[in-house]
Formats: sequence, structure tokens, C-alpha cells
Amino acid sequence: MPESDSTKELELYSRDGRVTSVRSPIRIQILRLLREEEDVSFSEIQEATGLSKSTVSSYLNSLDDAGLIVRVPDPSDARRKIYRLSATYLGQIDPATYAAPTEYRELIRQTYTNYDRIDYKEMLPHIFRVALAESGIRIDPVLKRGGNILGEAVAPYVVSDSLDKTLENIQEFWEHYGFGDVKVVSTAPVVLDVYKCYECMTLPKGIAGGCIISKGILSSLFSAFFHCPVVVKEVACMTEGSEFCRFEIKPKML
Repeated sequence: MPESDSTKELELYSRDGRVTSVRSPIRIQILRLLREEEDVSFSEIQEATGLSKSTVSSYLNSLDDAGLIVRVPDPSDARRKIYRLSATYLGQIDPATYAAPTEYRELIRQTYTNYDRIDYKEMLPHIFRVALAESGIRIDPVLKRGGNILGEAVAPYVVSDSLDKTLENIQEFWEHYGFGDVKVVSTAPVVLDVYKCYECMTLPKGIAGGCIISKGILSSLFSAFFHCPVVVKEVACMTEGSEFCRFEIKPKML
């Protein structure tokens, strides 16, 4: 017999070889806040949730006991505590499943007679991603980490001392490996448009996540260039009807 809350969204976290599932909407809200803001005070959590101090304390204690968060002294006031995520976010399972349009299956079928442009070998990762989405499973953090790993591996060869040379190397890297055609829109902040984006050009319209692997690659490359963490935002995507995928990259304020 299914659990009473089996229709609720579920998030997965990993720490020390153990996977923990979280289904409580309030716990998920708190964890998402910590993922987005990193260090968060008790008052900020209370304001975001709209709950009483005692209720917030109860939720934080349960997340702490589960090994998902930690309390650390506030650098600006040792009397206060701030909260941060201590586990790795793996992804989510949402019973409200996504259904790929019939046009996408027709594209897969037509690939058989048009393999000179896009072949099945290239499409398999995208097909798997759609299959997961149709099952209500999103593994965006895992895909992004894959991009991070690739970016970290090639950073010594792509990242230069100058921004112009680094951008030129990124353009060559994307073109050489068939990731797409990169156009530099701006350098302050860095804004890149990717045409013929491999990651999403064969994904159906409307699928969530966008170019998450590309965001991971760019995050690692520009973190290496700026010598600090960066924020990579995809502000336009081919899966949303755009002619290109646009990324804005800014150093993260520490």
C-alpha cells in the first residue's frame, strides 16, 4: 500500500556514502535555501518559511540529526549561528512526471534516415535524460558535476592569463568537440551565446534543466580563471524556443 505522502516531491542527498531522502515540503524549502545562499542565519530561515522559532528549531534539529546541515559560528557575531548544507544534493523525484511531445519521438525516428547530421550515438544521452524526466527523476546536480569534472580536467589547457585568450580557447574547444558555436556577447560581465548547442538542440521543448552540463563546464573554467567561485546563469535556452543558449558568468561575491 503506498505511503500517504507518495504524491509529494522527494529530494535526494548524499553524505559519507549514505543517501538520504527528504519529502517534507518545509525541510525541502530549508535545504533549497541553503543550496542557493550557502550560509543562512536562523532569522533568515524563519523569514523564508514564515514559521515560529520553536517550529524552525525543530526542523533544523531534524536536518542536523540527519547529517544534512551543520551549525557554525557567524563570523560577524560569534554569539550567533549560521547554517550551511553538509550533504551533496543528488536530484529530485517528482510524481508530476514530464511527457515529451510526440514531435520528439518523431525526431528520433527521422534520425534513422538523417544520421549524417545527428546520429543515435549522439542522441542517446539526451534520450536517457528525457526518459528520466518522464519518470519524474531529475539528476541535474549529477549532470552539472559531470560538467565540473570535465571543466576541471581541461582548465589547464583552456584557461589563460588573459580573458580574451581564455574566451578564444573556449570558442575553439566548443567548436572542436562539437558542443556548439560560441559567440562572445560581453566581457563585463561575461556573456556567451551558444548556437547549435549540442546539449539541448536535440532535447524536446519544455524539458526542465536546460544546459546543465555546459553550466558545469563553464563554472569550472571561469572559477579557474577568476581564482574564485563563479555563478553561471542560463538566461536563454533552445529548449525554450530561443535560437541560442545564453550564459551569464560572474564571480561570486565572497
